Amino acid sequence: MHIDPARLWKSDTPAHVVVLDAECRYDHEVHGRYLAAERFTPDDIADLDPRDRRHDPRVTPRWPCQKIVTLSWLVLTDGDDGLRPVRMETRGSPELDEAGIVAAFLADMAQLGRVQLTSWGGFHADMPRIMLAAVAAGLRLPPSLVGLHSPWRREASGHSDLMSEMCGGAKNAHLAEVAAKLGVPAKITCRPDQVSRLMDQGKWSSVKAVAEGDVLSTALLLMRWRHLLGGSVSTLEATQRLTTFVAQHLSHRPYAAAWQRYGAEVLSQAFAIEAAKVEELIPSP
Repeated sequence: MHIDPARLWKSDTPAHVVVLDAECRYDHEVHGRYLAAERFTPDDIADLDPRDRRHDPRVTPRWPCQKIVTLSWLVLTDGDDGLRPVRMETRGSPELDEAGIVAAFLADMAQLGRVQLTSWGGFHADMPRIMLAAVAAGLRLPPSLVGLHSPWRREASGHSDLMSEMCGGAKNAHLAEVAAKLGVPAKITCRPDQVSRLMDQGKWSSVKAVAEGDVLSTALLLMRWRHLLGGSVSTLEATQRLTTFVAQHLSHRPYAAAWQRYGAEVLSQAFAIEAAKVEELIPSP
């Protein structure tokens, strides 16, 4: 059995890692109340420079005036042999509203107990939305997530933003950019700028697939990042664990075939490398 050196002498390491991603859309009802408070009317838009309109919250709603319509999270065990995916959970429209989505997520986190949340860019996006939605719904954080109440205490918050860790002092990069560098599948279901169109068309199954796809990409980046730091298992084993999980539990999703092809390609490349090593050991005639 492989022993993860990153876990030695760390008995407080969470028993589970939960990788999450949320998809949101504008909440025009909330934004309308904000505009009323600002006494802002459509006629006032004409006074704004066209270059400023995109960034003015009175024209383009910012995160407090957006609502979560889908939330996906992948539960992984965090044991001595590294991360292992065990289940993917997704809640969203049309079955649940924002309050129901966040309530289901917090209930699952309470059931899991000790967890380490991981996201891509979630420090600036997903987590503030989840927290504000919980406040609006009158929910309470489970004991394992009370650290989220003080997000600036990064080490004690219970949430790790993988984008911040991997980008360091460089400008924050999109998930797909980093995934492209490592050859990891990303954004398979549709172009990122088309997700809102799926929502408008009521294609909620596809919206859920978008969130799940981002979760899977983030999870594999996390596995690769841990390998760099000396923990986890080989990148080959990590890839096989995740792609096998997709094949066994998510084969109905539109991204499944791409992930299975990726797993087969990585395995084929590994065999080719080992075969080349054996070839080098064969004496020349």
